[in-house]
Amino acid sequence: MKKRFTSELILFILLSIVISCTTSPTAKIQGVYEVNKDSLKKSLQAEMESENAFAMGLLDVAIENAVIEFCIKGDSINGILFLAGETTILEAPIIERNDSLVVKTTEFEAYLILTETGLSYRASGAEMTIELNKTDRTELSSDTKKAIEAQKVAIKEQEEFEQNLGKWHEGNYVDEFGDKTGKGFAYCIIRGSSENSISIKNEVYVKAIVESEKLYFQIFNSSLSMKESFPDSEFGIMKLKFPDGSVKSERVFFYDNNVSEYGDKATLYEFISQNDGIVKVYIDLSTASEYYSDEYQFTIEKNNLTEILNGLNK
Repeated sequence: MKKRFTSELILFILLSIVISCTTSPTAKIQGVYEVNKDSLKKSLQAEMESENAFAMGLLDVAIENAVIEFCIKGDSINGILFLAGETTILEAPIIERNDSLVVKTTEFEAYLILTETGLSYRASGAEMTIELNKTDRTELSSDTKKAIEAQKVAIKEQEEFEQNLGKWHEGNYVDEFGDKTGKGFAYCIIRGSSENSISIKNEVYVKAIVESEKLYFQIFNSSLSMKESFPDSEFGIMKLKFPDGSVKSERVFFYDNNVSEYGDKATLYEFISQNDGIVKVYIDLSTASEYYSDEYQFTIEKNNLTEILNGLNK
């Protein structure tokens, strides 16, 4: 009797699992799907029909390099959507809502619709639908897996970069052979903005360096790949707004695409090395040359500067 009861219990559990799997809203869409590039091209061409031939040429390159591949297992989806330089990694549950299958991430939602050849994918609020063909694979391709891991590394590095903005670090001087000299300096990276006669509010990054109890600044474009162009061997004015609301002007010197505090008293360095609070900085290149209209704004503060300077002086 006991043996019969145990057998019936096992059979009941197995039947429950089978019924659960077959009744799951995602049961019919298990597997790996990849983008239908012909359909993707038609959709993008429809959105860009008013663009010129050059833009259409770029579109062809974007589609050729596009990687859109998803794997659905159980009630979850994972994969990558890479198109025109933009990358989205999908690792999310699939839920059922009003008879629709919804991919729900912390940042957005997307809808999945079963088709004859695979799936349709459409982000909530978007007009374009991406058609995906079902493959005979059960796992993402090795190239897609590598792309996902590389993107995760990039995301982590970006997060660390964001967390370190405004914090002071120890840098090292090197000789003409690229070897460290044993002498160091304090520096930090700050996000700022720039504008000129033809553009406004462009993102820039500022590298602030402490040297001989003065502050030196190098300003880079938004990708940190190129220095901004400054007047050479010219004096100018830098305006400072302190935490108490007072504004002071300080003389600076532009050279070799750098700008530094000039004179016996380095007003900005003196303040941030001794006081807490954020100082707003405004640099107008037209104060150094009539041929420049660029203006830069950023903020700087003491933060952990004292600890870094003490470490350098040991």
